[in-house]
Amino acid sequence: MRVRLLILTALSLTSGMSQEDSRKLLGKWRSVETSKGGIGAILNFRTNSVFDYSPGAVISGRYSVEASRVVTTHDNGDPETTMTIESLTAETLRLGAPEGEGSLNLKRVGRPEDPNNLLVGSWVTVATMTGMPSHGYYYFRSDGTETFNIPFRTDRCAYSLAGDRIRFAVAAGSSVEGQVRWEGDILILPWRRGEAKFKRF
Repeated sequence: MRVRLLILTALSLTSGMSQEDSRKLLGKWRSVETSKGGIGAILNFRTNSVFDYSPGAVISGRYSVEASRVVTTHDNGDPETTMTIESLTAETLRLGAPEGEGSLNLKRVGRPEDPNNLLVGSWVTVATMTGMPSHGYYYFRSDGTETFNIPFRTDRCAYSLAGDRIRFAVAAGSSVEGQVRWEGDILILPWRRGEAKFKRF
């Protein structure tokens, strides 16, 4: 069954956008809370008052490199996974999947972030994920955090921000407006019938 695309339309506020507040939102954010199946969203706020909304699988955790193995402990309590680094260059990565399930070939997204640690950065699978509508993305950060994401789609939409008030749409014909809040480094946005928490990654 095809996933029905939800067109995210933007509504503008009459007051001007605060550049300082807008800068705090810039960059990529992942859902802190996901469904039991690991479904959440990735938001990517950009400088021109638009953001990308990508619902899909979002699995976060912490990783360590032990010899040629990447060991990941998942935030959602799933069992620890181990993947073998079969090859790694500045542009390509091949990971041996857990339990001998074959290999994943990935290519780097963007430029290498650390020439002394080539694993750090963003990677996308060369092929689409088995049984999924898109490629998979691995984000290995220098602070030891890891995010795995399979976006079901990506919608480009705009938002308006004035002070601590934001307004946007999360579904066709359904606009959302409310307060932007923070709990430490957690971003809290109005979301459908309540709120949603996001963490920068």
